[in-house]
Amino acid sequence: MTELIIFDCDGVLVDSEPLSVKVAGLALAEFGVHLDAQERQKSFTGLTFAAAVAKVRSDYGIELPATYASRHAQLLEQTFRQELKPMAGVEQMLKSLRMPFCVGSNSSQARLAMTFEITGLADLFKGRIFSGEDVKEGKPAPDLFLHAAARCGVLPQNCLVIEDSPVGIVAAVKAGMPAIGFVGGGHASPALRDRLLQVGALGIFDDLMLIERHIQA
Repeated sequence: MTELIIFDCDGVLVDSEPLSVKVAGLALAEFGVHLDAQERQKSFTGLTFAAAVAKVRSDYGIELPATYASRHAQLLEQTFRQELKPMAGVEQMLKSLRMPFCVGSNSSQARLAMTFEITGLADLFKGRIFSGEDVKEGKPAPDLFLHAAARCGVLPQNCLVIEDSPVGIVAAVKAGMPAIGFVGGGHASPALRDRLLQVGALGIFDDLMLIERHIQA
């Protein structure tokens, strides 16, 4: 029985992934790293900022300087404030839910606060925002989802995770939580749909107003 819905943020509640991919490209290029959009999306979607930096180091042998973090944050805030939108139907969907919900995102608390302030969703998630910063390891480790469930007083098997990234689905599976893949964002593709199912998503949907169909009574 579903007692708690745990939403990822980027690519589920807000249509931010295309913007994040663009910003990563701009920031990395300034530091001499040139990756195409498809490669950036495949490599970094769903990861914490620290994990993305570590991936650049491990996959490309490039050590990004400390100044990369501040430049990336500057470009991200500028782009979000100009272009970020909530996912279609998200506010109506959240207000219609008849059970508790929260956010479990690898993004930092500062980025989440900015995201919800820009999109007008802040009041709907007060006191229910859990970040990769809150745990030792972010997704794909199960720590974040288990932390969110514990803080909300719900057993893992009674949670339902809504995710748009393979990294997030893997984390949910490791946490013993059923997970559904959302592919309504601007970055979604048939390949993403297939990948989410391959790593353990129990279903796929592309319209947030259809979420009720996936809730187990």
